[in-house]
Amino acid sequence: MKKLALILTTFFALVLISCENPAKSRILTEEGSKQLLRYSEFKKAEETLTEAIKYDKNNFEAFYYRGCARVNAAKYDEAIEDFEKAIELKPDYADAYFNLGRTYYMKHDEDKACEYYKLAEQYGRPNLEDYLKRCN
Repeated sequence: MKKLALILTTFFALVLISCENPAKSRILTEEGSKQLLRYSEFKKAEETLTEAIKYDKNNFEAFYYRGCARVNAAKYDEAIEDFEKAIELKPDYADAYFNLGRTYYMKHDEDKACEYYKLAEQYGRPNLEDYLKRCN
């Protein structure tokens, strides 16, 4: 009987740990973005934001900031995946379009970069004149 109780307790503890927790995800997203933006700790930011995503797979900001951390760590393909996921979750996310464009520009794909700069402008991202003047 004690063994069954121990097994059930362990099972429920694991279930609770693996459950979605949007509040925990938001806290981790804020922590990760602060590390990224203020302290340039890109590896730690990426790890923290990955944990945030585990708690809420629909946290578009966690995907966005993890993409930013990955760009700064020169992980361009992974960053592109994160920005695309952020856009999938929030299709009007202008900053994600802009940073997707920047990432493609860093990969020397100016046509793709322009495509995303134009979408960023369409969704309200200001001050894109210098980026768009390179586009046909």
